[in-house]
Amino acid sequence: MLNPLVLLAIMVTLPNGTVYHSINPLISNYGIYIYPINYAVIYRHVIGSGTYIMTITPGTYYSVSVYGPGPMGLYLTSNMNVLLLVLSSQGFSELKSGALVKPLFAYYGQELNATIELPSGEYYIVVINNGSSTAQAMLVTTHNYSTPIINAPIGIVDYGLMPSQVGYIPYSYMTNEFLGEARVLSIGVQPLTNCPPLPPGSFSLQLNAVLEMVVNNKTQYYWVQNVLIIDPTYGLMAPLVNVWNMSSAELFMDPLFIVGRGSVMNNEVYAYMGNWTPYEMPLSVNLTIITNKTVNGFPQVLIGYSMGGINTLVDNVTFLMTPSWGPHLVVNGSEYSPLGYLIDAEFVIGGPGCGAMVRVNELNATLSLYYRGPSGDLIPMPSAWSMGSDTGETVVNARVYAIEPGTVYVTTGGEYLGPLINADYLAFLILNDYLLNNQSITSIALPLPINSGVVVTTPRDVYLGNNTLLRLVGLLINNEYVNSTELKLVMNQSYVVNYLWTRYYRLNIVDVSNQLTNLSGWYNEDSIANITVPKTMIYLSNGTRLVFIGFTTNATHYVITNNTLILLMDRPVTITLNWVREYNTSLTLYTINGAYVGTVYLGWVRYGEEVTNVSINGITYELRTPLIINGVSGTAILNAEYRDFIVRDLLGLPEPFTQVIIKCGGQEFSSTTSAYGMTQELLVPINVGCIVEAPVIGYYSIALVIALLLIAILIITRLIRQH
Repeated sequence: MLNPLVLLAIMVTLPNGTVYHSINPLISNYGIYIYPINYAVIYRHVIGSGTYIMTITPGTYYSVSVYGPGPMGLYLTSNMNVLLLVLSSQGFSELKSGALVKPLFAYYGQELNATIELPSGEYYIVVINNGSSTAQAMLVTTHNYSTPIINAPIGIVDYGLMPSQVGYIPYSYMTNEFLGEARVLSIGVQPLTNCPPLPPGSFSLQLNAVLEMVVNNKTQYYWVQNVLIIDPTYGLMAPLVNVWNMSSAELFMDPLFIVGRGSVMNNEVYAYMGNWTPYEMPLSVNLTIITNKTVNGFPQVLIGYSMGGINTLVDNVTFLMTPSWGPHLVVNGSEYSPLGYLIDAEFVIGGPGCGAMVRVNELNATLSLYYRGPSGDLIPMPSAWSMGSDTGETVVNARVYAIEPGTVYVTTGGEYLGPLINADYLAFLILNDYLLNNQSITSIALPLPINSGVVVTTPRDVYLGNNTLLRLVGLLINNEYVNSTELKLVMNQSYVVNYLWTRYYRLNIVDVSNQLTNLSGWYNEDSIANITVPKTMIYLSNGTRLVFIGFTTNATHYVITNNTLILLMDRPVTITLNWVREYNTSLTLYTINGAYVGTVYLGWVRYGEEVTNVSINGITYELRTPLIINGVSGTAILNAEYRDFIVRDLLGLPEPFTQVIIKCGGQEFSSTTSAYGMTQELLVPINVGCIVEAPVIGYYSIALVIALLLIAILIITRLIRQH
């Protein structure tokens, strides 16, 4: 018996725990919203500053802007042939308009390692996929450095992209605080490109985040950078604050509306740099970015660091505007900012500034990144990547290793640019076509602690009411089929689970003959049901039979041919086989006077049929009261009586032994008279006149005439003799 009140239970235990607790799949304790996989920005490209990892679909291209003058190192690797062009700004505009272009440099293939000399101005490196399949490519550009080196800001980054076996799962969250925790035991750097205002042996430790708010019904994005410029040679460090416009090229940063310790430069960026202060190794420092509102409702961003138990507020950047939503610090792996930047959070090591690149010769550091959760506690970032994207300062010969959720170890070695699964704090359980409370099919996305246990139980059959049933035919767990109703996982990775349901509709066959009732049952949606009545006439006992006369159904798509019904099961269906009961009927008849007439066999007559007359010996008699057939035998009174007739001829004498015709109300009776001229008793209708048709002169009259003639002859003869 199916129970419509069964709730599908999702039970979760903490990592390495044994006690399971039921959770509500509609409540996220981490403030995370999860999107469908095809929303992930990774499927278009992920940008690393100086190193670009890209996915280019057939017939499309990706472009990178660079500036001259000076040498530009180019390195390209791709899984298929692509076309690389270096174009001027005018050439790039012509390319976008579909015109022919004259590139400064062109290459077609899969592997490129070259150096070109750029004149002064802005240029575009364009990678075009003219093939029929998707190109996976990596492009490295190194400005003012003749050898292209894979470089990017290196550390721990949250792109809002969770890796899984079936693709990257995009997610988003908003918070009011990011905290980066760094412990640097040793570091030595060598400049590869210069930033003249800063010491040549310095590097930067950057906590970068995206600020989002809605002002005048328009969403504004800002790239907030909390930077420590560190000079290991002299043991000095200086704080730097940058706030960049990420919204649109039309939005300029008005110095009248953005205030703090620094200032807005060229209506493009807010900047503030603090004083150089000494530090000691090992360096333990926490960087924070906090956003809230002032008492006047203005958004503000508090940027600071703490070291040795001392908190330092570097800057308080206030926006003199009133947002209708926000401000929030956000991560979103499902979309870009309007200027095409990723909406991420980064805690990275790179060059000191000016987009500079450094090489680390010695490095021993740990980096951790946290965000403030909905409950007010600090939570490690859900999913970790090794490289930054939205900042231009990069590093070479730095390798990242995952230590624990939200924490990485950075040392020297070949660069790895990609996700760091062992540094993930959460894993996602995505249940597609999950039956929620036996009422609706939906998709559920659950962020769960890494290595937690989960058990999801589902009944095999779920009755939805209205003669509709869902039957679970199995699960696809990361695209692997499992025939089970219980899902039991250790969340050491993210899982995408597709519930495979088949919808069934009830076919109910009403058949008094019981020939087809065994065909009643559950039929899967859009299947074809073929119903054929094997016997259209069923003989029962005691002179009774059933005769099939057709189908009645509520189906909307069907064909009926004689005793066969073919229908589409696109809804619950009821089929009624229509039978009529017939009786091999006999009637016992009486006259209106109660005289027994006899028994008449009517043959097979339908139940409920009305009989108004019967035929006896070819004569039709009306019943006094119409009879409704409800059995094999019955009694009826004829509107008739027994009568005999005396037949007399023209002379009034009885006509004996004469065949006569008697007409009564349209019926004709024939009879032979007796010696007294009387007919036998005849069953004739009442209240009708009868006419007897007989010879004009009967036998008695003829005999009388003959006798009279003989007497006359004798008399005449005697008279003649007397005379």
